[in-house]
Amino acid sequence: MSAPRGFSLVELMLSMLLGLLLCGLLWQSLQAALQSRSFASARLASQQEARFVLQQLARDLRMAGSFACAGPAQWPGSGTLLMPQAGEGVLSLSYGDGGIALLAEPVDSSSQISRLRLLQPAPAWPPGQFLLLASCRRIDLLTLDTDVFLRQQDGSSWLQLAPGSPLLAHMAEHHLPSLELLALQQRHYRLGQGSTAGELWLEQNGQPALWLASGIASLQLLAETLPACPGGAPRQWWTLQLGMRQASGSTTATPYRLQLMSRAGSACLA
Repeated sequence: MSAPRGFSLVELMLSMLLGLLLCGLLWQSLQAALQSRSFASARLASQQEARFVLQQLARDLRMAGSFACAGPAQWPGSGTLLMPQAGEGVLSLSYGDGGIALLAEPVDSSSQISRLRLLQPAPAWPPGQFLLLASCRRIDLLTLDTDVFLRQQDGSSWLQLAPGSPLLAHMAEHHLPSLELLALQQRHYRLGQGSTAGELWLEQNGQPALWLASGIASLQLLAETLPACPGGAPRQWWTLQLGMRQASGSTTATPYRLQLMSRAGSACLA
């Protein structure tokens, strides 16, 4: 009886070669699937980052230059940036936040207004907070605890003007029924440089810079002025363009665009 015959050396080597070829093909397919999944994950993260940045900027752009019923034309000779100022990777803007109605009440024999009654409680503003006294005719920039003071008396909140404040002479230029007190918001968005390249930072009201997002290649703002209504101020149509960096190996940035209209100015009726 002959002994059972096994694989020859040639057959064994051929089987190993076929097995290696099969493993190589499977490895390439697995590597391609992993790369595709990594690219899709990176693209999704980039889209989410872009959506967050655009939502963050959208509110500020809509509010830019909005100061109750007043607008930039009512701000007398101030160096403060009112409408958005955009450069390469930089966006600066200002607007009035909140809005507390005020009631002017003369308190001396000369009928000069030296304090204003707040018709609702004021937020807990810190000392040095920039405030805006705005009406449909004029805007005045004030500093809390320097130009004006918040006082409580007889169960009411009062905005007390400092003695000798220039605002005392300007009160006659305001439209008293439309007086409002707002907090001035000054926001500066900028793209980092050097070691922080691609990172978006927010600086507001003198506070330390706040990191918002990364992976940003470019930030641009285009403005188009719409026709003014009779007796009203023109509005701005903003186009915000955001370029997001792609995964390594890609030389182009994925563009994202957002278009919106500012609140400053009067809307024309169709």
